[in-house]
Amino acid sequence: MNHTQNTNQEQKKHFLTSHKSIRFTAALCAAAVLVGGVAYAATPDAIAAEPTTAVSESTFTDVVVTTYDETEFPSSDLIRLDASVDGAIILTVIHQKVDAAAADQKFIPSGWPVESRIVSTEFNPTADPSISDGRKHEGMDISTRSQIIPIYATAAGTVVTANFRSDYGNQVIIDHGNGFTTLYAHCNELMVSAGEKVEKGDVIATTGSTGWSSGIHCHYEIMLNGVYQNPRDYI
Repeated sequence: MNHTQNTNQEQKKHFLTSHKSIRFTAALCAAAVLVGGVAYAATPDAIAAEPTTAVSESTFTDVVVTTYDETEFPSSDLIRLDASVDGAIILTVIHQKVDAAAADQKFIPSGWPVESRIVSTEFNPTADPSISDGRKHEGMDISTRSQIIPIYATAAGTVVTANFRSDYGNQVIIDHGNGFTTLYAHCNELMVSAGEKVEKGDVIATTGSTGWSSGIHCHYEIMLNGVYQNPRDYI
């Protein structure tokens, strides 16, 4: 082998060795990149550590609490609180209904119009011969044994009539609303005037024997929507 051939052989070996070194170095770099990428992707802390744009906090105060510490406020207390609230609502509704019923009740005729319980003629709108004297009678006559005593309004309302009528004599008619009216007839003296507001128990007249009457008494009528009612059903 001559000198030229030896030189070529040495250059070839040097080239191969350098080429292998470069390829090995490139492989190591690529591996490092891959390993680094996997490690970066698999680490949440790395993502969390990324810089983010600051967001201004709200200046409003939350007024609705959506969570609670069960050790401080157990669910049983929540149930009791809920039951208490429901109970309070129910009681309020009941009280409102009772108040409304009481308000309505005072406009419904009830009780006796005089301090007497002696009925001389019963309610008899059909002239049933078996009732009292058998004559048609659309109210109730309450005798006061010849005494002139006060007549009381049996419900709150507005006086619509306070005058003299030939058959009923001095009379008072009160409109109580809700379809109810009451009439008090044969009065001796009238104590109220038309248009006047009265409460249950107010004195509106005194018993007498004016008009077609044979003795001192109170003729008492109740009407509901224009239909005569038996006063005994309201006493």
